[in-house]
Amino acid sequence: MPSPRVAPLIVAALAAAVLLPNLGAAPLWDEDEPLNVACSVAMRAGGDWIVPTFNGRLRVEKPALVNWLQLAGFTLAGVNETGARIGSAILTIGTCLLTWDIARRLFDPVVGAWAGVVMATCLWTGIAGRAATPDAPLAFLTTLALATFVRGVVHAGGLDHPVRLPTSAAIATGAAAGAAMLAKGPVGLVLPLAAFGLFAWWQALPQAAGAGPVRRWLDAGRRASRDARLGTIAVTALLVAAPWYVVVTLRTEGAWLRGFLLVHNVGRFAAPMEGHSGSPLFYYPCVLLVGMFPWSSGWIPALRHALQLGREPGPPACGTRLLAAWIIAWVIPFSIAGTKLPGYVWPAYPALACLCGHFIATWVRCPDVASERWMRAAWFWLGAAGVAIAAGLLWAAWRIVPGTAWIGVVGLVPLAGAAVAWMLHDRDARAGAAMTWAATAAITVAWLVAVAPAAAGLDSGPRHLVAGFAGASAPPLVLYRAPPSAVFYAARLAPLGRVPEASSPEALADLVARHDGAHVLLDARFEDAVRTHLPAGYRVIRDAAVPPSGRRVLLMGPSSHDPDSRLARCVPAPHRGSGQASLLSSTAVLHLSATPGPTVTP
Repeated sequence: MPSPRVAPLIVAALAAAVLLPNLGAAPLWDEDEPLNVACSVAMRAGGDWIVPTFNGRLRVEKPALVNWLQLAGFTLAGVNETGARIGSAILTIGTCLLTWDIARRLFDPVVGAWAGVVMATCLWTGIAGRAATPDAPLAFLTTLALATFVRGVVHAGGLDHPVRLPTSAAIATGAAAGAAMLAKGPVGLVLPLAAFGLFAWWQALPQAAGAGPVRRWLDAGRRASRDARLGTIAVTALLVAAPWYVVVTLRTEGAWLRGFLLVHNVGRFAAPMEGHSGSPLFYYPCVLLVGMFPWSSGWIPALRHALQLGREPGPPACGTRLLAAWIIAWVIPFSIAGTKLPGYVWPAYPALACLCGHFIATWVRCPDVASERWMRAAWFWLGAAGVAIAAGLLWAAWRIVPGTAWIGVVGLVPLAGAAVAWMLHDRDARAGAAMTWAATAAITVAWLVAVAPAAAGLDSGPRHLVAGFAGASAPPLVLYRAPPSAVFYAARLAPLGRVPEASSPEALADLVARHDGAHVLLDARFEDAVRTHLPAGYRVIRDAAVPPSGRRVLLMGPSSHDPDSRLARCVPAPHRGSGQASLLSSTAVLHLSATPGPTVTP
C-alpha cells in the first residue's frame, strides 16, 4: 500500500469514483427517495424548513436533516436528481475517510488504508451512498461519533485498559450522535451508546470487584458508564437534537412526534410494516454478505482472523472488541425488530470494513493468517458471483427493461478478477492479488450503481411521463394512485410544490372536470377502475415501467388535445407491452427522456 499521506487521497478517489459518476442520470428509485425529495421540494417552495410534508400531508416517517441536506444540494446542483443525491454522496465519501481514520488509530496506517478501500468499494456503500435517503447522513454521523470516541480513548492512554474518555471527546461524540438523531431518530443515540457501554463494560470487567459474577458485572457496568462518560454523551446529544424536535412538536400540536415515535419507531420494532420482515437469525447475515460484496467472498478467513485477533492480548485485541461491540449494537436490535430493511445496519459497515482491512493487511504480510484452501475458496466465490451477476442482469433486462442486456457484461469483471487473483496467489504475489481484489471491487460496484441504473431508468417511470409538462402552455396534471416519484417530478414544476391528487375515482373525475384538458398519471393496475369516471375520449397516451419492480404507470389524456402543443410533440402514441417499458422511436422523445428532466435552478 502507499504511504500514509497518500492513503486518504486514494480512499477518497475510490469513493468518489463509485459515488459521483452519473449521480443524476437514474430517476428516483423505490419509494423512500421520492418521499424524501418531494418533501424537500415542498420545504423549498413553501419556505418552511421545520415541518416535513408530502404533497400537502404531514410526513412523520423521518426527521428533517435529510431535507436540509437536499435543500443544500438543490442550491448546489438544481432541483433535480443530482441535487437530491449530492449531499448523500459527499457524506459517504466522508464516512469512508472516517473508516480509514478509525482503523489507523485502532491498528496501524496500512490497516487504515485497506479499511478505507473496503468501505469505499463495497456494494452497499455504492447503493446507499448514492440514494436520497437518511441512511447516508446517519452512517456518516454515527461513524463520526465512533471516530471521536476512538480518538478520545486513544489519546487518553490507549485501549488496553479500562476506558477513560475525556470530557471534550464525550461532548464531541454526543454532538455527532445528536445530529444523527436529526437524521433518523433515537437510534442515532441509543445504539452508539449501547456500543460504547458494551465495550467499556468489557474492558472494565477484569478489574471489577465483587463476590460473585453478578456483582462483578454490575460493578463493571457502573465503572463503564462513569469512565466512558455515557451520561455526558447522552445529555449533549439531546441538547443538539431537542430544539428541532420541540419546535416541530409545537407546530404540529404533537402529531408529528406521536406518529414518528409510536408508529415509525415503536410500531416498526414491534411488528413488520409494509411487508418488510425476515428471519431474526439469517436476514442480516445474508444482507451483510451481499452488502459487503465483493469483499465478502473472503468472509470465512476474515471471520476466523477476527476471532483469533480478539483473543490475543494487546491494543489490537481491544480494537477488535470495540468494533465487535459496534457491530453487535447495530445488528442484534434490528434482528429482533419486526420490521427489517437492508439499510438499517449500514452504520455497522465501517466496523466490518476495519476488520476486513486488518485481515487483508495481515494476509499480505503473513500468509499463515489464512490457509491456502480458504483463500482459493474466496477467489472461487468471487468468480461465481460474477457469473450470477451476469445471469441476473440478463434476466432483469429481458423481464423489465428490454434493450439493456449489455449491462450484464459487468459479470465478467469479478470472473476475470478472480482468475488474476488466483494466478497471483499461486505465484506468492499476495499484494498483487489483494490489489486485484480492490480493482475488481471498484470497477464492479461502480458499474452496478452508476451505469446499470442509468441505463435501466432512461425511458422509465414518472420522470419519463412528466417530462413534457414543463412550461406555462402545458396542460394540468393530476395523480391517481401514482408512485411517490410522480409527486416529485410534477410538484417541482408547481409554484407551491404540490400537485392535485385524487383519493378515489369519483374525486379524480371531479379534479379532471375542474382542470380543463387535465392529464392523469396513474398506476396501470387502476386503469379499468377510472376509465368509466373519465370524460369520453380519454385514452392512454404513454406508458412506462418503474424499475426495479417493473410495475407500469400510465399517462392518460383527451384524444382531442392540440396536436401542435408542446405536449403533443413530446408524447407519441403508446407502444404497450406486457409488463415492459415502452419502446419509443421518436428522436425527440429519446432526447428528452435521456436528460434528468426540467431543472428548476434556485
